[in-house]
Amino acid sequence: MVSLIIPCYNSERYIGRCLESVLSQSEKDIELILVNDGSTDKSSNIIEQYRPQLEASLTKFVYIEQDNQGVGAACNNAYKKVTGEYLALLDSDDIILPEFIFDCRKWLDEHPSYGFVRTNGYYVTEDNLDGNYRLLEVNDYMKEKEDVFEELFTGSTYLWPGTYMIRMSVLNNLYPDREIYPSRSGQNLQFLMMAAYSSAAGFIDKPLMKYLIRKDSLSHFSTGDVMQKEIFAIEGYKDIRIHLISKFMPYDEQNEWNSKIEKLYAGVYLKLAIKYKNKKLAKEYYQNLKILYGGLPELNLQIDYYKLVNPIKYYYLRILRKLGFAK
Repeated sequence: MVSLIIPCYNSERYIGRCLESVLSQSEKDIELILVNDGSTDKSSNIIEQYRPQLEASLTKFVYIEQDNQGVGAACNNAYKKVTGEYLALLDSDDIILPEFIFDCRKWLDEHPSYGFVRTNGYYVTEDNLDGNYRLLEVNDYMKEKEDVFEELFTGSTYLWPGTYMIRMSVLNNLYPDREIYPSRSGQNLQFLMMAAYSSAAGFIDKPLMKYLIRKDSLSHFSTGDVMQKEIFAIEGYKDIRIHLISKFMPYDEQNEWNSKIEKLYAGVYLKLAIKYKNKKLAKEYYQNLKILYGGLPELNLQIDYYKLVNPIKYYYLRILRKLGFAK
């Protein structure tokens, strides 16, 4: 049986469509664990309308209502209820295509030495849900790579809900107490990154989900101190990475990985300052990067920085990069 966790918060516009995608699965041996994280809209009513269909069609339907604690806590609570052999997560605004459960389960059944499998999918928008022209993964190298820990660690490949399925035996070895770091977000990072740390990944090069890009999502702030809100959200993911390194990495490797975290997020903060055209903060972050790197940071970061503070040097560095004189 495959366990599927869906956290839900104020998702009345999306949750029905998401549940329809679960009901449309060709594989019905599913344990759906749906967590309503203190929604104040009509999400609960919509879920109750679907309850008879879910209970009749799926092997098991578990519905949890809780006070608002964040999506990370919602997944943590659901995780303790999982009884399936495999686990997948799905956001309440995303859609799994009809063969997602069947294809992922079949792949893992046929490849017992792999800890999890990733899939391709589509980026879509609310006004173009049928769009099938923008794939999540177009890099053949990443489709073939089986050790994806560092890519997940650096964020250079995606870890969206609905794009992977993990063996519960892998997660049980990592989290024998079924307790993940109590963050308000980042549950995919905790499950998938550490699964990649301890096991190999497969890849199904077939679009099996639709990832909805929402204008009003948490990653698109529009009011108040927008930059500070983004920094606050980013710091949450940094804290998770620090926690995972301290919990799972051998002690003699932790300094190296913590140094990588500091460099990673110094670059993220620099790009954020550039995004909001904050020259003062950009200069502070750039100086911090030079200290962390013991000299100049990687060329792409230099180019990003000088685009904001010195356009002439920006074009000069771009020419050097194009000519292959600078690495």
